[in-house]
Amino acid sequence: MLDAQQIAEIREMKEGWLVPHLAPTRAALDCDEEIREWWIDDESPRFIILIAKHHEHPEQDPQVASTALVAATAALEQRFREQAEKWGRETAHMSSPLQKMMHPSYQAILGMSAESPQNKREIIRFMLKDLKTSYREWSLALSYLTQQNPIHPKDYGKTDKIIAAWINWGEGQGLV
Repeated sequence: MLDAQQIAEIREMKEGWLVPHLAPTRAALDCDEEIREWWIDDESPRFIILIAKHHEHPEQDPQVASTALVAATAALEQRFREQAEKWGRETAHMSSPLQKMMHPSYQAILGMSAESPQNKREIIRFMLKDLKTSYREWSLALSYLTQQNPIHPKDYGKTDKIIAAWINWGEGQGLV
């Protein structure tokens, strides 16, 4: 358990942290209730790193943890690719964006992004990568997940311009 002084130090230090690309999830936290409640209210992924540092387990090898995170990301990417391929095959004949978005594979991908904040970032990254290579129509999902719209209104309906806008946006965010 952390004492009041440590809690105060955490609150002071948390603003200056940088979060690694693959931070642990909330489920990995092992901390006192005051910190856990504060973290949940704040929803700041930066806080999780300090908690992990304050509760290091001597038996936990950082190399093993890193390998597990890489494996989890690879598994998520595999799930994404499988669903994206299925979605592409099964909706290629459709002209309605609504029908395409309602496809179970599209919904499954959006569900993957909701599993954790880190998954959301990874799914966005996978969509941008897929958009760049296969030109699948991810712009609506990207707008939904990122709450952004980098497409200039004069470019609506122009697939190449839409793809370029999202790729440029992703590069600016360090995701491509």
